[in-house]
Amino acid sequence: MESNAAEQLAAIADARAAVADRLVTPWWYHPVLGLLVGAYVVAFGLGNSAARLAAGVCFAGGCVLLVKAYRRRTGVWVSGLDAGRAGRWAIAMGVMLGIIALAAVAVGRYSDLRWPVWALAAAGFTGTVLLGRQFDKALRAQLRAAA
Repeated sequence: MESNAAEQLAAIADARAAVADRLVTPWWYHPVLGLLVGAYVVAFGLGNSAARLAAGVCFAGGCVLLVKAYRRRTGVWVSGLDAGRAGRWAIAMGVMLGIIALAAVAVGRYSDLRWPVWALAAAGFTGTVLLGRQFDKALRAQLRAAA
């Protein structure tokens, strides 16, 4: 009976490790997401209402396509909001995007300067790539540690 339970636990650990091995994000995933973020930030900072609406629709559509591509490649999708401790990286990315988008809107409305919006877009791109990779790394480590 005890060896049967040990075998079942070992099988669960092997399955978790196999899932962790499958969750390798394609190299282009985070740069593409970062470009979507950058375009969203520029449109929010420099565009009119129509441009902001179009950017929001394109951003949402791009995210849906990225999720489909990730799911097709790995066979699974883990939402950042349901990822346990690894989810803190997804939350950090969301907070970063909110702050950067609000700053871009403030610069666009209350200043004639354009370069700060482009700098915020570059920060959004870089932050998305770095935080996204940290999320992936934390999620894989979390799965292996529980195995």
